Amino acid sequence: MSLDTANAQDYGAEPPRRSLFARLRGKASADAFGTASAEDPFAFADDEARFRRRRRILGVVLILVLAGVGGGVAAYLHFAPPAAEAPEPTEAGGNRVIQPMPPVPGPEALDTALIAPPGAADSDRRAGTLAQQPQQPQPQPAPPQPQPAAKPVPSIAVPGAPSPRLDRNTASKPIRYADLPRTQAPAQPPLPAAPIAELQRRTPGGLAIPAVGPDGRRPWQAYGRPFAGDAKAPRIAVVVSGLGLSQEATAAAIEATPPAVTLAFDVAAQQLPDRMAAARRAGHETLLELGLQSESFPAVDPGPGGLLAVLSPAENATRLEQALARAPVYVGVLARGGDAYAASLPHATALMTTLRKAGLAFVSAVPFAQADSYPARAQVDVAIDAASFRERISARLQQAEATAKARGSAVVELEATPLALAQLVPWIGGLKGRGIELAPVSAVVKE
Repeated sequence: MSLDTANAQDYGAEPPRRSLFARLRGKASADAFGTASAEDPFAFADDEARFRRRRRILGVVLILVLAGVGGGVAAYLHFAPPAAEAPEPTEAGGNRVIQPMPPVPGPEALDTALIAPPGAADSDRRAGTLAQQPQQPQPQPAPPQPQPAAKPVPSIAVPGAPSPRLDRNTASKPIRYADLPRTQAPAQPPLPAAPIAELQRRTPGGLAIPAVGPDGRRPWQAYGRPFAGDAKAPRIAVVVSGLGLSQEATAAAIEATPPAVTLAFDVAAQQLPDRMAAARRAGHETLLELGLQSESFPAVDPGPGGLLAVLSPAENATRLEQALARAPVYVGVLARGGDAYAASLPHATALMTTLRKAGLAFVSAVPFAQADSYPARAQVDVAIDAASFRERISARLQQAEATAKARGSAVVELEATPLALAQLVPWIGGLKGRGIELAPVSAVVKE
Protein backbone atom coordinates (compact mmCIF):
# COMPACT_ATOMS: atom_id res chain seq x y z
CA MET A 1 0.00 0.00 0.00
CA SER A 2 1.34 3.40 -0.93
CA LEU A 3 1.95 6.19 1.54
CA ASP A 4 -0.85 8.32 0.08
CA THR A 5 -3.34 5.45 0.46
CA ALA A 6 -2.33 4.83 4.05
CA ASN A 7 -2.63 8.46 4.96
CA ALA A 8 -6.05 8.58 3.34
CA GLN A 9 -7.27 5.62 5.40
CA ASP A 10 -5.88 7.03 8.65
CA TYR A 11 -7.67 10.36 8.26
CA GLY A 12 -10.85 9.05 6.66
CA ALA A 13 -10.29 10.88 3.38
CA GLU A 14 -11.20 9.60 -0.05
CA PRO A 15 -8.41 7.55 -1.64
CA PRO A 16 -6.68 9.22 -4.57
CA ARG A 17 -8.27 8.52 -7.90
CA ARG A 18 -6.57 7.23 -10.99
CA SER A 19 -5.20 9.89 -13.25
CA LEU A 20 -7.02 10.80 -16.45
CA PHE A 21 -4.08 9.56 -18.49
CA ALA A 22 -4.21 6.16 -16.71
CA ARG A 23 -7.99 5.77 -17.13
CA LEU A 24 -7.85 6.53 -20.87
CA ARG A 25 -5.17 3.88 -21.31
CA GLY A 26 -7.20 0.67 -20.97
CA LYS A 27 -4.33 -1.84 -20.87
CA ALA A 28 -2.63 -0.27 -17.89
CA SER A 29 -2.94 -2.12 -14.60
CA ALA A 30 -3.33 -0.28 -11.32
CA ASP A 31 -4.57 -1.04 -7.87
CA ALA A 32 -7.92 0.01 -6.52
CA PHE A 33 -6.66 3.47 -5.63
CA GLY A 34 -4.98 4.27 -8.98
CA THR A 35 -1.42 3.49 -7.85
CA ALA A 36 0.81 2.78 -10.82
CA SER A 37 2.00 -0.82 -11.14
CA ALA A 38 5.32 -2.09 -12.36
CA GLU A 39 3.66 -3.41 -15.57
CA ASP A 40 2.80 0.14 -16.74
CA PRO A 41 6.01 1.98 -17.72
CA PHE A 42 4.13 5.16 -18.67
CA ALA A 43 2.20 5.73 -15.43
CA PHE A 44 3.55 8.02 -12.82
CA ALA A 45 2.59 7.89 -9.21
CA ASP A 46 4.21 11.21 -8.57
CA ASP A 47 1.95 14.12 -9.58
CA GLU A 48 4.89 16.45 -10.12
CA ALA A 49 6.49 14.09 -12.63
CA ARG A 50 3.15 13.71 -14.42
CA PHE A 51 2.77 17.48 -14.69
CA ARG A 52 6.29 17.89 -16.10
CA ARG A 53 5.65 15.26 -18.76
CA ARG A 54 2.40 16.88 -19.85
CA ARG A 55 4.09 20.29 -20.04
CA ARG A 56 6.83 18.88 -22.27
CA ILE A 57 4.24 17.30 -24.59
CA LEU A 58 2.25 20.53 -24.88
CA GLY A 59 5.45 22.50 -25.53
CA VAL A 60 6.42 20.19 -28.39
CA VAL A 61 2.94 20.46 -29.91
CA LEU A 62 2.95 24.26 -29.65
CA ILE A 63 6.37 24.47 -31.33
CA LEU A 64 5.19 22.31 -34.20
CA VAL A 65 2.06 24.43 -34.71
CA LEU A 66 4.01 27.71 -34.72
CA ALA A 67 6.57 26.31 -37.12
CA GLY A 68 3.83 25.20 -39.51
CA VAL A 69 2.08 28.58 -39.45
CA GLY A 70 5.33 30.47 -39.97
CA GLY A 71 6.33 28.27 -42.86
CA GLY A 72 2.98 28.77 -44.54
CA VAL A 73 3.17 32.54 -44.25
CA ALA A 74 6.71 32.61 -45.60
CA ALA A 75 5.74 30.41 -48.56
CA TYR A 76 2.76 32.66 -49.38
CA LEU A 77 4.85 35.81 -49.27
CA HIS A 78 7.53 34.21 -51.46
CA PHE A 79 5.34 32.69 -54.17
CA ALA A 80 2.38 35.15 -54.16
CA PRO A 81 2.21 37.47 -57.25
CA PRO A 82 2.70 41.22 -56.63
CA ALA A 83 -0.57 42.96 -55.82
CA ALA A 84 -1.76 45.86 -57.92
CA GLU A 85 -1.79 49.26 -56.36
CA ALA A 86 -5.04 50.75 -55.16
CA PRO A 87 -7.09 52.33 -57.96
CA GLU A 88 -6.81 56.08 -58.25
CA PRO A 89 -9.87 58.18 -59.10
CA THR A 90 -9.60 60.04 -62.40
CA GLU A 91 -11.16 63.31 -63.48
CA ALA A 92 -13.61 61.43 -65.75
CA GLY A 93 -15.07 59.61 -62.76
CA GLY A 94 -13.50 56.15 -63.28
CA ASN A 95 -10.62 54.38 -61.59
CA ARG A 96 -7.07 53.97 -62.86
CA VAL A 97 -4.97 51.00 -61.73
CA ILE A 98 -1.19 51.37 -61.83
CA GLN A 99 0.80 48.13 -62.23
CA PRO A 100 4.52 48.06 -61.43
CA MET A 101 6.70 47.92 -64.55
CA PRO A 102 9.44 45.27 -64.86
CA PRO A 103 12.96 46.57 -64.34
CA VAL A 104 14.95 47.58 -67.38
CA PRO A 105 18.17 45.55 -67.78
CA GLY A 106 21.23 47.65 -67.23
CA PRO A 107 24.56 47.54 -69.07
CA GLU A 108 25.81 44.77 -66.80
CA ALA A 109 23.04 42.39 -68.02
CA LEU A 110 23.29 43.05 -71.77
CA ASP A 111 24.86 39.62 -72.43
CA THR A 112 21.68 37.81 -71.47
CA ALA A 113 19.08 40.48 -72.25
CA LEU A 114 16.59 39.82 -75.02
CA ILE A 115 15.78 43.49 -75.64
CA ALA A 116 18.22 46.37 -75.55
CA PRO A 117 17.39 48.98 -72.94
CA PRO A 118 16.76 52.55 -74.06
CA GLY A 119 20.02 54.29 -74.89
CA ALA A 120 22.08 51.10 -75.35
CA ALA A 121 24.89 51.55 -77.89
CA ASP A 122 25.84 49.00 -80.54
CA SER A 123 29.11 48.38 -78.71
CA ASP A 124 27.10 46.98 -75.79
CA ARG A 125 25.79 44.10 -77.95
CA ARG A 126 28.46 41.63 -76.89
CA ALA A 127 28.50 37.87 -77.37
CA GLY A 128 25.29 36.50 -75.95
CA THR A 129 21.61 36.27 -76.65
CA LEU A 130 21.35 39.96 -77.41
CA ALA A 131 24.15 39.87 -80.02
CA GLN A 132 22.60 36.87 -81.78
CA GLN A 133 19.33 38.62 -82.53
CA PRO A 134 19.00 39.44 -86.25
CA GLN A 135 18.61 43.06 -87.18
CA GLN A 136 15.09 43.72 -88.40
CA PRO A 137 14.57 46.48 -90.95
CA GLN A 138 12.81 49.43 -89.42
CA PRO A 139 9.61 50.50 -91.20
CA GLN A 140 9.74 54.02 -92.59
CA PRO A 141 7.11 56.31 -91.09
CA ALA A 142 4.56 57.78 -93.43
CA PRO A 143 4.99 61.47 -94.24
CA PRO A 144 2.87 63.61 -91.92
CA GLN A 145 -0.32 64.95 -93.36
CA PRO A 146 -0.97 68.68 -92.94
CA GLN A 147 -3.55 69.28 -90.23
CA PRO A 148 -5.83 72.33 -90.11
CA ALA A 149 -4.76 74.83 -87.48
CA ALA A 150 -6.94 74.54 -84.36
CA LYS A 151 -8.43 77.65 -82.88
CA PRO A 152 -6.72 78.64 -79.62
CA VAL A 153 -8.90 78.10 -76.58
CA PRO A 154 -9.10 81.33 -74.55
CA SER A 155 -7.92 80.88 -70.99
CA ILE A 156 -10.37 81.88 -68.27
CA ALA A 157 -9.05 82.90 -64.90
CA VAL A 158 -10.91 81.11 -62.12
CA PRO A 159 -10.97 82.98 -58.78
CA GLY A 160 -8.64 81.24 -56.35
CA ALA A 161 -7.43 78.64 -58.90
CA PRO A 162 -3.67 78.66 -59.58
CA SER A 163 -2.66 79.15 -63.20
CA PRO A 164 -0.26 76.71 -64.94
CA ARG A 165 3.35 77.22 -63.98
CA LEU A 166 6.16 76.28 -66.34
CA ASP A 167 9.01 76.81 -63.90
CA ARG A 168 7.59 74.81 -60.99
CA ASN A 169 10.81 72.80 -60.61
CA THR A 170 13.10 75.79 -61.14
CA ALA A 171 14.71 77.27 -58.06
CA SER A 172 13.84 80.92 -57.60
CA LYS A 173 15.41 83.59 -55.44
CA PRO A 174 13.17 85.12 -52.77
CA ILE A 175 12.07 88.65 -53.63
CA ARG A 176 12.98 91.47 -51.25
CA TYR A 177 11.64 94.98 -50.95
CA ALA A 178 15.03 96.31 -51.98
CA ASP A 179 14.79 94.45 -55.31
CA LEU A 180 11.63 96.29 -56.38
CA PRO A 181 12.05 99.01 -59.02
CA ARG A 182 11.53 102.59 -57.96
CA THR A 183 9.38 104.98 -59.98
CA GLN A 184 10.29 108.59 -60.54
CA ALA A 185 8.51 110.93 -58.12
CA PRO A 186 6.51 113.71 -59.82
CA ALA A 187 8.21 117.07 -60.05
CA GLN A 188 5.26 118.78 -58.35
CA PRO A 189 2.69 117.17 -56.07
CA PRO A 190 -0.45 116.60 -58.19
CA LEU A 191 -2.65 116.58 -55.11
CA PRO A 192 -4.07 119.76 -53.57
CA ALA A 193 -2.63 121.21 -50.42
CA ALA A 194 -3.90 119.62 -47.24
CA PRO A 195 -5.32 119.69 -44.69
CA ILE A 196 -8.15 122.10 -45.38
CA ALA A 197 -9.40 123.83 -42.23
CA GLU A 198 -13.02 124.00 -43.46
CA LEU A 199 -13.08 120.18 -43.78
CA GLN A 200 -12.43 119.51 -40.09
CA ARG A 201 -14.49 119.72 -36.92
CA ARG A 202 -13.89 119.31 -33.21
CA THR A 203 -15.56 116.52 -31.25
CA PRO A 204 -16.86 117.08 -27.68
CA GLY A 205 -13.66 115.43 -26.53
CA GLY A 206 -11.52 117.97 -28.40
CA LEU A 207 -10.43 115.71 -31.28
CA ALA A 208 -10.12 117.07 -34.83
CA ILE A 209 -11.82 114.73 -37.33
CA PRO A 210 -12.84 115.13 -41.00
CA ALA A 211 -16.18 116.78 -41.76
CA VAL A 212 -18.27 118.06 -44.68
CA GLY A 213 -17.43 121.67 -45.47
CA PRO A 214 -19.88 124.59 -45.36
CA ASP A 215 -20.00 124.64 -49.15
CA GLY A 216 -20.79 120.90 -49.33
CA ARG A 217 -17.29 119.75 -50.20
CA ARG A 218 -16.34 116.39 -48.77
CA PRO A 219 -12.86 115.14 -47.85
CA TRP A 220 -13.04 112.14 -50.21
CA GLN A 221 -13.46 114.58 -53.11
CA ALA A 222 -11.09 117.32 -51.92
CA TYR A 223 -8.22 114.99 -50.93
CA GLY A 224 -8.60 112.50 -53.79
CA ARG A 225 -6.29 112.25 -56.77
CA PRO A 226 -7.90 113.54 -60.00
CA PHE A 227 -8.52 110.88 -62.66
CA ALA A 228 -6.82 111.78 -65.95
CA GLY A 229 -7.47 108.62 -67.99
CA ASP A 230 -10.03 107.73 -70.63
CA ALA A 231 -13.46 108.25 -69.07
CA LYS A 232 -15.08 105.64 -71.35
CA ALA A 233 -12.58 102.85 -70.68
CA PRO A 234 -12.99 100.27 -67.85
CA ARG A 235 -11.25 101.27 -64.63
CA ILE A 236 -9.34 99.29 -62.03
CA ALA A 237 -8.53 100.83 -58.64
CA VAL A 238 -5.68 99.20 -56.72
CA VAL A 239 -5.47 99.62 -52.94
CA VAL A 240 -2.21 98.50 -51.29
CA SER A 241 -3.02 97.79 -47.62
CA GLY A 242 -1.15 97.01 -44.41
CA LEU A 243 1.19 100.01 -44.60
CA GLY A 244 2.69 102.00 -41.77
CA LEU A 245 3.64 99.07 -39.54
CA SER A 246 6.82 98.25 -41.51
CA GLN A 247 9.01 101.13 -42.65
CA GLU A 248 10.57 99.01 -45.42
CA ALA A 249 7.20 97.90 -46.82
CA THR A 250 5.81 101.43 -46.62
CA ALA A 251 8.77 102.93 -48.48
CA ALA A 252 8.61 100.23 -51.17
CA ALA A 253 4.88 100.76 -51.75
CA ILE A 254 5.30 104.54 -51.99
CA GLU A 255 8.27 104.44 -54.34
CA ALA A 256 7.56 101.33 -56.47
CA THR A 257 3.89 101.81 -57.37
CA PRO A 258 2.48 104.45 -59.75
CA PRO A 259 0.88 107.54 -58.18
CA ALA A 260 -2.60 106.38 -59.22
CA VAL A 261 -2.36 103.49 -56.71
CA THR A 262 -4.19 104.20 -53.43
CA LEU A 263 -2.27 103.40 -50.24
CA ALA A 264 -4.02 102.30 -47.01
CA PHE A 265 -2.27 102.86 -43.66
CA ASP A 266 -3.04 100.89 -40.51
CA VAL A 267 -4.62 103.01 -37.79
CA ALA A 268 -2.16 101.58 -35.22
CA ALA A 269 0.94 102.63 -37.18
CA GLN A 270 3.56 104.85 -35.56
CA GLN A 271 4.17 108.33 -37.03
CA LEU A 272 1.01 107.92 -39.08
CA PRO A 273 0.59 111.61 -40.18
CA ASP A 274 4.19 111.80 -41.42
CA ARG A 275 3.99 108.58 -43.41
CA MET A 276 0.67 109.48 -44.98
CA ALA A 277 2.08 112.88 -45.88
CA ALA A 278 5.06 111.16 -47.57
CA ALA A 279 2.63 109.11 -49.65
CA ARG A 280 0.77 112.27 -50.72
CA ARG A 281 4.03 113.95 -51.72
CA ALA A 282 4.65 111.00 -54.06
CA GLY A 283 1.19 111.51 -55.60
CA HIS A 284 -0.77 108.76 -53.79
CA GLU A 285 -4.14 109.34 -52.18
CA THR A 286 -4.50 107.54 -48.86
CA LEU A 287 -7.00 105.52 -46.83
CA LEU A 288 -7.18 104.83 -43.10
CA GLU A 289 -7.28 101.06 -42.48
CA LEU A 290 -9.50 100.12 -39.53
CA GLY A 291 -10.19 96.63 -38.14
CA LEU A 292 -13.79 95.46 -37.60
CA GLN A 293 -14.92 92.36 -35.72
CA SER A 294 -15.21 89.24 -37.88
CA GLU A 295 -16.93 85.92 -37.31
CA SER A 296 -13.56 84.44 -36.24
CA PHE A 297 -13.27 86.74 -33.23
CA PRO A 298 -11.50 86.36 -30.81
CA ALA A 299 -9.20 84.01 -32.77
CA VAL A 300 -8.80 86.84 -35.31
CA ASP A 301 -8.47 90.14 -33.46
CA PRO A 302 -9.24 93.42 -35.29
CA GLY A 303 -6.27 95.04 -33.57
CA PRO A 304 -5.90 98.02 -31.22
CA GLY A 305 -8.76 100.45 -31.56
CA GLY A 306 -10.82 98.06 -33.69
CA LEU A 307 -14.61 98.18 -33.65
CA LEU A 308 -16.29 95.26 -31.87
CA ALA A 309 -19.90 94.14 -32.05
CA VAL A 310 -19.61 92.95 -28.44
CA LEU A 311 -19.24 96.59 -27.34
CA SER A 312 -22.03 99.12 -27.19
CA PRO A 313 -22.54 101.58 -30.09
CA ALA A 314 -21.45 104.42 -27.79
CA GLU A 315 -18.13 102.72 -27.00
CA ASN A 316 -17.53 102.03 -30.69
CA ALA A 317 -18.37 105.67 -31.52
CA THR A 318 -15.62 106.78 -29.14
CA ARG A 319 -13.16 104.34 -30.71
CA LEU A 320 -14.11 105.52 -34.19
CA GLU A 321 -13.55 109.19 -33.34
CA GLN A 322 -10.14 108.38 -31.86
CA ALA A 323 -9.22 106.47 -35.05
CA LEU A 324 -10.39 109.26 -37.37
CA ALA A 325 -8.31 111.78 -35.42
CA ARG A 326 -5.08 109.78 -35.92
CA ALA A 327 -4.33 111.56 -39.23
CA PRO A 328 -5.70 114.76 -40.80
CA VAL A 329 -5.73 113.91 -44.53
CA TYR A 330 -7.21 110.83 -46.21
CA VAL A 331 -10.11 110.09 -48.55
CA GLY A 332 -11.83 107.32 -46.60
CA VAL A 333 -11.73 104.24 -44.41
CA LEU A 334 -10.72 100.74 -45.52
CA ALA A 335 -12.46 98.08 -43.39
CA ARG A 336 -10.40 95.01 -42.47
CA GLY A 337 -12.75 92.09 -41.81
CA GLY A 338 -16.15 93.07 -40.46
CA ASP A 339 -18.60 90.28 -41.33
CA ALA A 340 -19.74 90.01 -37.69
CA TYR A 341 -19.89 93.79 -37.36
CA ALA A 342 -21.97 94.12 -40.53
CA ALA A 343 -24.48 91.58 -39.19
CA SER A 344 -25.31 93.85 -36.22
CA LEU A 345 -27.80 96.46 -37.44
CA PRO A 346 -27.26 99.06 -34.65
CA HIS A 347 -23.46 98.95 -34.97
CA ALA A 348 -23.41 99.05 -38.76
CA THR A 349 -25.92 101.90 -38.92
CA ALA A 350 -23.91 104.00 -36.43
CA LEU A 351 -20.71 103.43 -38.43
CA MET A 352 -22.29 104.39 -41.74
CA THR A 353 -23.89 107.51 -40.23
CA THR A 354 -20.60 108.75 -38.74
CA LEU A 355 -18.68 108.24 -42.00
CA ARG A 356 -21.38 110.00 -44.02
CA LYS A 357 -21.26 113.04 -41.70
CA ALA A 358 -17.47 113.04 -41.96
CA GLY A 359 -17.63 113.06 -45.78
CA LEU A 360 -15.39 109.98 -46.06
CA ALA A 361 -15.56 107.10 -48.50
CA PHE A 362 -16.03 103.58 -47.17
CA VAL A 363 -14.09 100.73 -48.85
CA SER A 364 -14.88 97.18 -47.75
CA ALA A 365 -14.86 93.61 -49.01
CA VAL A 366 -17.82 92.75 -46.75
CA PRO A 367 -21.25 93.94 -47.95
CA PHE A 368 -23.22 96.04 -45.46
CA ALA A 369 -27.01 95.83 -45.78
CA GLN A 370 -27.75 99.38 -44.56
CA ALA A 371 -27.94 100.95 -48.03
CA ASP A 372 -30.06 103.89 -46.87
CA SER A 373 -27.29 105.17 -44.57
CA TYR A 374 -24.32 104.44 -46.84
CA PRO A 375 -21.68 107.10 -47.43
CA ALA A 376 -19.79 107.11 -50.71
CA ARG A 377 -18.42 103.60 -50.91
CA ALA A 378 -16.46 101.17 -53.04
CA GLN A 379 -16.82 97.39 -52.90
CA VAL A 380 -13.61 95.34 -53.00
CA ASP A 381 -13.99 92.83 -55.84
CA VAL A 382 -10.63 91.03 -55.58
CA ALA A 383 -8.62 90.60 -52.36
CA ILE A 384 -5.02 89.33 -52.38
CA ASP A 385 -3.76 88.54 -48.89
CA ALA A 386 -0.21 88.11 -47.65
CA ALA A 387 -0.35 84.30 -47.94
CA SER A 388 -1.04 84.32 -51.69
CA PHE A 389 1.53 82.59 -53.89
CA ARG A 390 2.64 83.54 -57.39
CA GLU A 391 -0.02 81.66 -59.41
CA ARG A 392 -2.82 82.80 -57.11
CA ILE A 393 -1.82 86.45 -57.44
CA SER A 394 -1.71 86.15 -61.23
CA ALA A 395 -5.15 84.49 -61.32
CA ARG A 396 -6.69 87.18 -59.09
CA LEU A 397 -5.30 89.99 -61.23
CA GLN A 398 -6.78 88.36 -64.32
CA GLN A 399 -10.09 88.11 -62.49
CA ALA A 400 -9.95 91.86 -61.78
CA GLU A 401 -9.53 92.58 -65.50
CA ALA A 402 -12.53 90.41 -66.37
CA THR A 403 -14.63 92.12 -63.67
CA ALA A 404 -13.68 95.60 -64.89
CA LYS A 405 -14.60 94.77 -68.48
CA ALA A 406 -17.93 93.27 -67.41
CA ARG A 407 -19.01 95.95 -64.89
CA GLY A 408 -17.04 98.99 -65.97
CA SER A 409 -14.84 99.12 -62.84
CA ALA A 410 -13.20 96.88 -60.26
CA VAL A 411 -11.38 97.37 -56.94
CA VAL A 412 -8.34 95.26 -55.99
CA GLU A 413 -7.04 95.16 -52.41
CA LEU A 414 -3.50 93.82 -52.16
CA GLU A 415 -1.37 93.42 -49.04
CA ALA A 416 2.11 94.89 -49.37
CA THR A 417 4.34 91.80 -49.65
CA PRO A 418 7.48 91.79 -51.86
CA LEU A 419 6.03 89.09 -54.12
CA ALA A 420 2.70 90.87 -54.57
CA LEU A 421 4.32 94.22 -55.36
CA ALA A 422 6.77 92.58 -57.78
CA GLN A 423 3.85 91.13 -59.77
CA LEU A 424 1.64 94.20 -59.42
CA VAL A 425 3.98 96.75 -61.00
CA PRO A 426 4.46 95.03 -64.41
CA TRP A 427 0.79 94.06 -64.49
CA ILE A 428 -0.20 97.72 -64.06
CA GLY A 429 2.21 98.68 -66.86
CA GLY A 430 0.28 96.53 -69.33
CA LEU A 431 -3.25 97.61 -68.40
CA LYS A 432 -3.47 100.50 -70.86
CA GLY A 433 -2.44 98.25 -73.73
CA ARG A 434 -5.33 95.93 -72.82
CA GLY A 435 -7.85 98.77 -72.86
CA ILE A 436 -8.10 99.30 -69.07
CA GLU A 437 -7.31 102.45 -67.12
CA LEU A 438 -5.69 102.52 -63.68
CA ALA A 439 -7.66 104.84 -61.41
CA PRO A 440 -7.47 105.92 -57.75
CA VAL A 441 -10.17 104.50 -55.54
CA SER A 442 -11.85 107.92 -55.25
CA ALA A 443 -12.58 107.70 -58.99
CA VAL A 444 -14.65 104.50 -58.65
CA VAL A 445 -16.65 105.14 -55.45
CA LYS A 446 -20.44 105.31 -55.69
CA GLU A 447 -22.55 107.73 -53.72
